[in-house]
Amino acid sequence: MEVLRPMPIGKCKLCLRTADLQNSHLMPASLHKKSRIPGARNPNPTFITEKRTKQTSRQIRNFVLCRDCEQLFSKNGENYVMTQVFDGNNKKFPLLDFLRATKPTWSGPEFVGYELTATSTIDRDRLGYFALSVFWMESVHIWRERGEEAVTLDLGKVYNEAFRKYLVGQAGFPSDVVLLIIACTDALSQDTFYVPSLGSKNVERTYSFMAKGLNFLMIVGKQLRAPAVRELCAVTSKWRLILSRSCESKVQGAYDRLARMQRTS
Repeated sequence: MEVLRPMPIGKCKLCLRTADLQNSHLMPASLHKKSRIPGARNPNPTFITEKRTKQTSRQIRNFVLCRDCEQLFSKNGENYVMTQVFDGNNKKFPLLDFLRATKPTWSGPEFVGYELTATSTIDRDRLGYFALSVFWMESVHIWRERGEEAVTLDLGKVYNEAFRKYLVGQAGFPSDVVLLIIACTDALSQDTFYVPSLGSKNVERTYSFMAKGLNFLMIVGKQLRAPAVRELCAVTSKWRLILSRSCESKVQGAYDRLARMQRTS
């Protein structure tokens, strides 16, 4: 049984007010619930790090946000997105199921894409808000559970503040950010979620995370290639594309990399 820690009083990292801080999740608790296997001897999801692989009910959480900001995150993004991801218990993937019933309006060598005009019922604003809230949460706090290595991501002070103002409603979607939202067609990705990580760090930096079949890929930089990259942004581009493809090779590559790190640690 998890021991509930008392709520400390401190500065909320989103609204910057002093308040009772909630024991905030880095990744939504619903992702853990949707990953459990009812009836199994150990129904908990598998947690993989650079040092170990184990099945556990523990979740990455800490005292970061006040109650009002927790509710803001839920209302503006998380509640909606958790109705769209793959649910392993019911074997349903509402967002991908909707896309598959719709004719694609754009295609490339790896992706198919669906414009806003053909899929207007998909709420890009809430998907985008959710994605930036997760990237921002990992960047503004060092997350650590007992006995586990630290989890954090460095977006930098400038982007942390730009994201914060957007998330709290004081500014629009950051201008130096392109967000790709990809519905993954493969079973491995649909059964996976993991925290944000840094990809490339050239002129433009890329970050990504997986949420049960929804892959959020963020490109950040003042010298973003235009217009080709910007046209892929699901939030700010003219087309507001939602993309779909198999992400199996990407996820399997991440698993293989972590397995190699475990063998050498």
